[in-house]
Formats: sequence, structure tokens, C-alpha cells
Amino acid sequence: MSEGKKPPLSSKRKQDIIAYLLLLLTMVIWGGTWPLGRWLVSEKVGGATIPPLMIAVIRYFLALICFFLILKYKEGTLNWSFAKENWKILALMGLLSVTIYQVGYLLGEIFTAASDASIMVATNAVWVVILSSVFLKTEFFTWKKLIGTILAFIAVVFVVGFSPNEQVLNRILGDILILAAALAYAVYTVTSRFFLNKTQMNLESHQPSSLWIITWVSFFGFLIITPIAIVISPQYLNPLEYFNVPPRIWIGISYLAFISTIGAYTFYLEGVKRLGASRAAIFQTLVPLFGVIFSALFLPEEFDVFIYPFALFLVILGIYLVNHNSNKTDKKND
Repeated sequence: MSEGKKPPLSSKRKQDIIAYLLLLLTMVIWGGTWPLGRWLVSEKVGGATIPPLMIAVIRYFLALICFFLILKYKEGTLNWSFAKENWKILALMGLLSVTIYQVGYLLGEIFTAASDASIMVATNAVWVVILSSVFLKTEFFTWKKLIGTILAFIAVVFVVGFSPNEQVLNRILGDILILAAALAYAVYTVTSRFFLNKTQMNLESHQPSSLWIITWVSFFGFLIITPIAIVISPQYLNPLEYFNVPPRIWIGISYLAFISTIGAYTFYLEGVKRLGASRAAIFQTLVPLFGVIFSALFLPEEFDVFIYPFALFLVILGIYLVNHNSNKTDKKND
């Protein structure tokens, strides 16, 4: 009997190790987007560039081609009729997670340091719990969540008030834009949960996968952000203008589109599948850590041995506290 049980144990351990490696790689990739974003949008840091919103447009144009191909291959259909039926909420999620988030992310990194941005945006996990408690009524706002929220706010105050990276255009404005991006993504997350809860309650309805949702949300977000970007930079209506885009911008956009958006997202879903949603989610606390490390290594940014580690500690502890009870519940459903 004992010999017969060894292979499953070994197989489970192997699955966990693969999941850990996939999730770790995902966080490394996502952490790298913060110094890369500043390198792309800041002429002072990276050199000649293009309008920030055009970076987002090109990124999602390339990513969408891959998303639709992968969705068609994996599920056999794009299920356009279901997307058409739910276009309003999908458009709202696209507005939040693509348009507003990308505006906050790319414009914010023009004005502030990538190290600051990577920590500020990590607070979105705290805003998700607050908004879920208020609007979804799926969990109570306990004292642990209150303490976690306060810790996240303290971390923000520390970064805004004491960041060593003062040689930026406008750190306060940049940090506000990054916080707006974090809040927008938190609202998107709560909205997506509402959408999933709504479809799951109707057993006769199509049950959308995470891949289906991210594909169509990206599509509608692309439809919203593109005309805005073209109005701001009408010269990009001319296809020849894209030949003037600096090679380094194409390299950076390729990383954001194929490695960060497609590759890392695929790795993350596989990690969730192997490890479970609640255990996988905690890995996201590593994103600001890698963001700060890579920013110090690859950008002309200072690393304060007290401010950044302390702020990171507060954010990670805050995220742990606000998710502590829900993680216990989620494990039963993993």
C-alpha cells in the first residue's frame, strides 16, 4: 500500500515545484515591466521615444493577435455572441484595466521613479479587498483588513515623502497617476469577480474562462484607447510613421506584448491550475521586490536601504493581512 502511494506524492511534489518555478518566473517578468516602462517613456532615461499611449496601442494590437489565436486553439471558438451579449461590462473592464491603467502606468513613469511606481501599484491588492467588502458583500471588513489597509497607506506615505529618487520631473504627480492605475485595476478586478459570479449563478449561461475574459477585455480596452491615442497623435494614422519608431521601442513593446502580457499570463494561469488560486496569489507580492531590484540595477535610480525595504515590508504585510481569512476559505475551493 505504501509503495503504491509514493508515485502520487512524488507527482504532487513535482507539480508544486513546476508551479513555483512558473510563478516565480512570472513575477520576475512582471517586476521587469516597471524599469522597462520608465526606460520606454522617459527620454531622459532611455532616449528618443514615442507618445506613451501609442506604446499601449501597439502593445495590445500585438497581444490581441496572440490572444485570439490562443483562445481559438484552446477553446475552439471565440464565442463572439457571448461577448456581444455582455459588451457593456466587458467594455467597462477594458476601460479600467487597459485604458485607465495604461494611462496611469505609462504617464506616471514619465514623472516618477520606477522603484516608487512598483511599490505604489502593489497596493491594488488592498484596494481590491476594500472594494469587495463594500460592493460584493462577499467578505467582512475585519480588524486584520483594517490594519493591512493602514499599513499599505503608511507605505505609500513613506514612498511619496521619503523616496531617494528626487531627480524626476514631478514625483508627486507621477505617484498620483500610479495610484490611480492601481485603483483602476482594483475596480476592474472587483468588476470581473461580479461578472464571474453573475455567470456562475446562471448554470445555463456560458461559463467564460480566464483566457476568454482577458482576451475580450483586452479587445474592448484596445478599441477605447486607440482613438484616444490617435486624437492625441494623429500622425500615427499614417502607416509609414511606424517605420520611424526607434528600434529600442519595438524591443520594449515586444517584451510587454509577448513576454509580459502573453507569456507571463500563460505561466500564471498554469501556476494557478497546478497550485490553486489562493496559494498562487501570494506570489504577486514579489512583483514590487523585483521591480525595485531591477530599477536599481538597470536604471539610474538610487536604492535606499531603509525606505524601500521598509515600504516593501509594509505592503507585503498589508497584503497578507487583508487576504488572510479569504485565503483560508479559498483553499477549500482550490
